[in-house]
Amino acid sequence: MRTLKTRAAVAATTGALALAGILGTAGTASAAPAAAASAQRTEVTEAGDAQATLALYNRKVWKTVNHRAAPDGDSTLIGRLYAGTYYTVSCWRYGETVTAEGTTNNVWIFSKNGSGRWGYASAIYFSGNKYADLPLTARC
Repeated sequence: MRTLKTRAAVAATTGALALAGILGTAGTASAAPAAAASAQRTEVTEAGDAQATLALYNRKVWKTVNHRAAPDGDSTLIGRLYAGTYYTVSCWRYGETVTAEGTTNNVWIFSKNGSGRWGYASAIYFSGNKYADLPLTARC
């Protein structure tokens, strides 16, 4: 089984280019309809590993949030995810515990920002349940 670090590196480097070509404008932030947020799923095979796939979903951020290189508030800030916008996300993982907006959660969502960079944002800021309505099997 691949580790998160390996999967994140593949998605952020070689995979990002492949995903951009496959997804076109769907891979960027957009105001997609609500139905697409809960139902859209695309399978993409990672380069060099025919067994592993990345499931991609669209999820809405309800409040602007920092987008970071790792699932903790001290990691490198790589951008922001903006309120009311749908973003391509792949999986969730446990990270630093965050308390904000009356909620405490240690789940972070691996997402692609408007500049095309993959990183993490606290699940507190995504619509849906504590996992941004991602399947439990979508763990990074």
